Amino acid sequence: MITRSTMAWKSGRGRHSVARIGAVGAVIVAGLMATDALAISTSSLDTFAATNEGWQIGGAGVQPTQVSGTGPDSQIGYLSHFSDGGGSQGKWLMWNDQPRWQGDYTAAGVTGISLAANVSSGSSPVSMRIAFDGPGGWFASSPVSVGGGWNTYSFSLTQAGFTHVAAGGGTGTFADTMAGVTRFEVLSGTGAVGYRAGGDIVQAGNSTNTILIDNIAAVPEPSTTAMALAGLACGGYTLFRRRKRA
Repeated sequence: MITRSTMAWKSGRGRHSVARIGAVGAVIVAGLMATDALAISTSSLDTFAATNEGWQIGGAGVQPTQVSGTGPDSQIGYLSHFSDGGGSQGKWLMWNDQPRWQGDYTAAGVTGISLAANVSSGSSPVSMRIAFDGPGGWFASSPVSVGGGWNTYSFSLTQAGFTHVAAGGGTGTFADTMAGVTRFEVLSGTGAVGYRAGGDIVQAGNSTNTILIDNIAAVPEPSTTAMALAGLACGGYTLFRRRKRA
């Protein structure tokens, strides 16, 4: 026979269990949202709201232009960079070696990179790639076609989608590079990607373009996203129960 006191005890135990689940969910979400200042994380994101976020062009330590205009997300700030097709900036590329883009992408659960791009002048569309340097050497992705107008483009960080750059050094193993990335690059241009020792960068062919870039983001693996959503759901349910009880 279930007495009133027994039911109350079970009900109380149920509330405490839900509360504990909600607390665990909150911890998980907090951990996922926290940005590790010393390494890549699923929170790594450059929005260019006020600065160029440490991005550079070529091997001369020059920075792309941070534009205080409205980007594709209706927020202020994006980058603008041009290539002149034959002079000192004949090839279009920008790179970053800030800590938030370095480290072990595999352990961090980063499985892709997304970015918004817009070819605002010059020949269009362009072939755009991303590339990484690390213990395995330089690896460049397969190209995506980028045209005029803001659009978001995604690059999956799989071995099948990347090629070791000739003379790019390292062990030649993609997994080695992704476990210890030291430099992240975005580049465009026709022809094969080659390594340039002066500046320790990779580059494709000459191009005459102005390309705008915004919202470069690390993409988490699906299971990480699911955990975050589950944590939010548990936390929200706990709050709802507490308010209802009050």
